[in-house]
Amino acid sequence: MRLLEGFGYREVATGRTGGSRRRFVHAAAPTIALHKPHPDNVVKTYAIDELPRVLTEDGLL
Repeated sequence: MRLLEGFGYREVATGRTGGSRRRFVHAAAPTIALHKPHPDNVVKTYAIDELPRVLTEDGLL
């Protein structure tokens, strides 16, 4: 997710196939785990609503 990359997060692979969960790690903040959007490539509203709270708690916003 490009938004998280802009805050210094990077996506890491989980297991052989990765499953539906995507993990984003940051050097100085907790990991964020999101479901991969499917069948469409659109992130769900609840995930978008959660990101500002998490980024604020981590001192990134």
